[in-house]
Amino acid sequence: MTNTAFPKDFENVPRPVMRLDFLDALRGLAAAYVVVFHMILISNPNLGVPAWAQLIAMNGGSSVTLFFVISSFSLFYTMPMRTKDRWPWVSYALHRLFRIAPLFYAWIALTVIRDHYVFQATHSWWEIFASSSFLFNFLPLQQEGFVWASWTIGVEMLFYLVFPFVYMRTKNVWQAISFLLASMLVWWACDLVLAYLNLSPSEIASYRQWFFPKYLPEFAFGAIAFFIVQKALPWREGHRVTSSSVGIMLLLASAFMYLSVLKGTGYFGLPDPRYANALCYFVVVVALALQPVSLLVNRVTKKMGVISYSMYLNHPTLVLLLGPVYKWIYSHVNNLSLAFVGSCALTYALLIPLSMVTYKFIERPGVRLGKKCYAWLERRHASLVPAAQ
Repeated sequence: MTNTAFPKDFENVPRPVMRLDFLDALRGLAAAYVVVFHMILISNPNLGVPAWAQLIAMNGGSSVTLFFVISSFSLFYTMPMRTKDRWPWVSYALHRLFRIAPLFYAWIALTVIRDHYVFQATHSWWEIFASSSFLFNFLPLQQEGFVWASWTIGVEMLFYLVFPFVYMRTKNVWQAISFLLASMLVWWACDLVLAYLNLSPSEIASYRQWFFPKYLPEFAFGAIAFFIVQKALPWREGHRVTSSSVGIMLLLASAFMYLSVLKGTGYFGLPDPRYANALCYFVVVVALALQPVSLLVNRVTKKMGVISYSMYLNHPTLVLLLGPVYKWIYSHVNNLSLAFVGSCALTYALLIPLSMVTYKFIERPGVRLGKKCYAWLERRHASLVPAAQ
């Protein structure tokens, strides 16, 4: 069941979780955006990009920031539902693990096979263990993960680990803003300490690029968005016209802000351009919550949002395999714009059905298995309590 608007009793917990169309759409748009970015970079030689698309396409890596913002928002939105369980945090942990691990483990196995036959490369048991245990973000020079694009999973899983502490101490928008400020200070302190550790320059560079605390502020923007939307959506029910106008205004404002970041003309006083991107995406989330513009929130983007995790992990290898096809397209189509758009269309035409398959046969069964594991724990507890008594 999907619903563009929040339920009227949004602030009352516990509540049944209703899918939020604008969040699904944003996940789908983020997945589509990162695909274009990697199409350009993975291809050898890099794909030619028409002038009109260069500024936007070459910043497609920022879509990961949008994923982080949405992820934090979603965790705050869904966590109250788990209060009905006997052990809410066990339910939460099992759901997160079985939501992420099955497809990731499948790609660990496929990557080992692919790299052996395509690149004549092998991965040590230590590398495989580091990825399988989600510990690789702590290991310098291994923080990217050997599964392509998996560095985000290393970051995401660590946020899942600290989220219970964040959630218990973040109950309103002011505390969420404090979380943002504190997380930026934490990363500043970590960056300062790195210079005094006995690490090589390459190891320090690895930590400065990939280490989890650097990305905490991006999750904090998602928490702020949640608390703003939590208050705004009940208000929207009685102020439809004003809400729509404010939503459109914020969406246009986010576009101008994003262009400012792309051109390097301003980061809004934030210490890192990634945080400026996060601010832009935060505004987009609030804007679409108030006014889900059909150009962005529609059947296609919502469907891509449901399969976005599969799209994210599936696309790098698909792009690699399509390399010769891209070369053929570019050599036979004289117009650069047509060649670029055609390559993108072909990639989506193959990636979306493939991701629907992995979603149906790997992701969904994984989620069901997580629910069964938690149900088994509750049944086991119910059977042991009478015996103990």
